[in-house]
Amino acid sequence: MSILKGLPSKARLMEVRKLAADIFQSQWNPSGVRNGAKVLRAPLKGPQVASYYGNNDDMPTFKDFKEWFPELQLTDPKEEYRLKMVRDRKKRNKGAPKKKTS
Repeated sequence: MSILKGLPSKARLMEVRKLAADIFQSQWNPSGVRNGAKVLRAPLKGPQVASYYGNNDDMPTFKDFKEWFPELQLTDPKEEYRLKMVRDRKKRNKGAPKKKTS
């Protein structure tokens, strides 16, 4: 024979759930409505996301080398290719339109 004579009432079960929520410091939401408590309870991710790629100033760029050593007269192959493509597009009338002159 079991210890319980019958199942506890719904009101009694709700009381137990509310008490458990108070004890374990969890959200009490008897109606089950979505309220964003899970998201608000989570720690903020801002600093972790911001530091994912590291500091961008750590790695010198080609532009920096050009600035530091002007006597070498360095040319950036990517920039040269880009300028060549712009010239070719303009030849075929595919470039940006001319700016309005006032």
